[in-house]
Amino acid sequence: MSRDVVEFQITNLDLHVPGGLPVIWRGYKSSTGPLDLGLDESTGISCGVMNYELGVVSAEFHVLVRFRWFALQLKALGMDAELVAPIHAVLKTEGEILPDHSFNGGLRGSCKVESHKLFSSQDLRIEVLPGL
Repeated sequence: MSRDVVEFQITNLDLHVPGGLPVIWRGYKSSTGPLDLGLDESTGISCGVMNYELGVVSAEFHVLVRFRWFALQLKALGMDAELVAPIHAVLKTEGEILPDHSFNGGLRGSCKVESHKLFSSQDLRIEVLPGL
């Protein structure tokens, strides 16, 4: 491997989306409430590569998306536990390596979402925008 390429493993991820996402289910509008994203170690190793020659970084995060508030609402209605399970996804990102060797806030990408009883992988799209 070239000295201009550095591989790394991602060991922690803790994201919180306070506003959640709008949901339309069986014709009713609702919200997921706050969302939490963290690493999903059950589906693979989250890792990346910094290519200094090209000035770019790419990373793959195996994540769990949890919607605890929405899950509590569905449980209260007697919904099946599979409907409120976390969503497994793989977030593939890329960005520019900054002068201080970081890429904080510079990553952007999209998720490949696994099948879920409540959301189909075709209906659910998760994207990360730069600077967020």
